[in-house]
Amino acid sequence: MRTVTRRGVLCRICGLAVYRQMTSGTLVAGWWGLFSFFITPFVVLGNVLGARAALRRLPEPYGAVRPPLDPGRRVLLRAPALLVLTPIALIVLAIPALLVVGVIVGGDKPVKLSVGDCVHNESEWPEQRLEKVSCGSSQAEYRVVDAASCGPTDYLLYPEYVGDAPGKPASCVTPR
Repeated sequence: MRTVTRRGVLCRICGLAVYRQMTSGTLVAGWWGLFSFFITPFVVLGNVLGARAALRRLPEPYGAVRPPLDPGRRVLLRAPALLVLTPIALIVLAIPALLVVGVIVGGDKPVKLSVGDCVHNESEWPEQRLEKVSCGSSQAEYRVVDAASCGPTDYLLYPEYVGDAPGKPASCVTPR
């Protein structure tokens, strides 16, 4: 980690050129150290706030033998800034994208079933996408029974449907 300061008699345009060059250099090389990784954002912020104010106080170029330096592109439009900002932008955009994907794909958790409940299978057996329905409904295809009542033609429930339901634990479904 090192600190570089450029001193000299500069006009406003030359000062801006040096500022942009040094800030771009900090964005490329300022991150490569344990402490530098955490200090560099504050250094860049300090340069933006402090050096920019000093640049405004510099005089316009006049009567020089040499032409003023070319300030070039703005710092945020240079490759070093894009090198730093691209991963940050990707991370910032990835968080909402992952949240949206989680909402869309996450789906609903299956309902916990208890003995006596009636269900409708939204899928083809042996797959189970069971939906709890009223036993008086025309959609009620199966009734949930306990382990002792399971027969050879009944379907065992997937573990996600068994569990926290009150009463006897559900084990399988039998056709109504």
